[in-house]
Amino acid sequence: MNTHALLPLWDARFKRYGNTHYTLTLGKWVLMTNEPENVKVILGTKMAEWPIDGTRLHASVPVLGRKSVFTTNGAQWREARGMIRPSFVRDQVADLHCFAKHVGNFLNAIPKDGSTFDMQELLLSMTMDSSTDFLLGYSTNSLLEPSPEAKQFLEDFEYTSREAAKKSRLGTLLNLLPNGEFQAAVTRVREYVRAYIRKSQAEKTDKKERDYVFLHEILKSGADEEHAIDQVLSVIIAGRDTTAAAMTACFYYLARNPEVVKKLRKEIFDVEDEMPTWEQLKNMKYLNMVIKEGLRLFPPASTNSRAPIKDTVLPRGGGPDGKQPILVPKGQVVRWSLYSLHRRKDIWGEDAHEFRPERWDENLRVGWEYIPFSGGPRICLGQQFALTQIEYALFKFFRAFKSIEPRDDNGPLLLRTNLTVTFAKGCLVSATPDSN
Repeated sequence: MNTHALLPLWDARFKRYGNTHYTLTLGKWVLMTNEPENVKVILGTKMAEWPIDGTRLHASVPVLGRKSVFTTNGAQWREARGMIRPSFVRDQVADLHCFAKHVGNFLNAIPKDGSTFDMQELLLSMTMDSSTDFLLGYSTNSLLEPSPEAKQFLEDFEYTSREAAKKSRLGTLLNLLPNGEFQAAVTRVREYVRAYIRKSQAEKTDKKERDYVFLHEILKSGADEEHAIDQVLSVIIAGRDTTAAAMTACFYYLARNPEVVKKLRKEIFDVEDEMPTWEQLKNMKYLNMVIKEGLRLFPPASTNSRAPIKDTVLPRGGGPDGKQPILVPKGQVVRWSLYSLHRRKDIWGEDAHEFRPERWDENLRVGWEYIPFSGGPRICLGQQFALTQIEYALFKFFRAFKSIEPRDDNGPLLLRTNLTVTFAKGCLVSATPDSN
């Protein structure tokens, strides 16, 4: 299966067969939809009828555990989410110093001679460094000199994420096959986090290097080791992978739109301070329009699926025009594509496939038509954490570099659809330092 073309393929099928239609996938019928009203029902108004289950659950449990916020439903899910929520209140996400060191390492790693580099690779490293620092109190330091243990963790984390996504797509076909390499990698990933849990428990409280560490707060809540590991790994996936994917999309388009870069740099240099405040970042209108547009075209979690636990109805997809309700039998898999929903011309205009930040300054009113961080009760808790890191990284990059240019082969854009969407060939660019 060529997963690099799945999202554009589905997008073409939506245009051909309608916004809600059945498709045969690996011998099973799947109901595909990019209707915001249907997604609202599944994730919002009738969430209890559409639990996390099936192949996605079975694929995720080995890596994330049975008590993760991504693998639980009902009371267990509410407990897991309640445990994580305090870590993403404004006081935590507004502390830019937790990003400053790692963004600095990212900028230092960029070639200053105009040579080509993979922006995606650097961003994945930076967000892993910042995420582990925030979560564990110790960074993988992959942009500097990572320890052998950190290197192994990085390799295993990437591998298990890819394999989990593959298992989720292929279901029983792949789960029936023994995979000792996958199980060994899962064990190493979880043991890496376990070592920091025990280190945290052994440290004296009066020797903390800083005020807040996610792991310390999880342990204070009474979570046992396995529960704590589940939550840490869940937040790494949510905080690292999605943030890197969103930033890569922004840089990909900025490299191709020099006029947007000029406008963005003007706004950035209107701020006199080298170290902006959280409030200054949030008040930078054009910067945030750029980020919204990048998230629109490449929402990190571009596709997902659920199956109802009883016969139910979705509001769109039935009737000759596809605008009437449609019956969905118990157990019928329904998959939605934000990649396609965010590119519908009847919602976003004829230029829906183009990167144009100015559309967000045109009284654009969207609800479930735009959900890059999902929606409903399961909306991403780390949304502001991710956005703040993206804002800060873009701010610092364009203070240091006056331009960015694409350096790929101009061929079709291939997307790797794992737990998040990444560019299969990377994001090859060059950057020109600001000489002032």
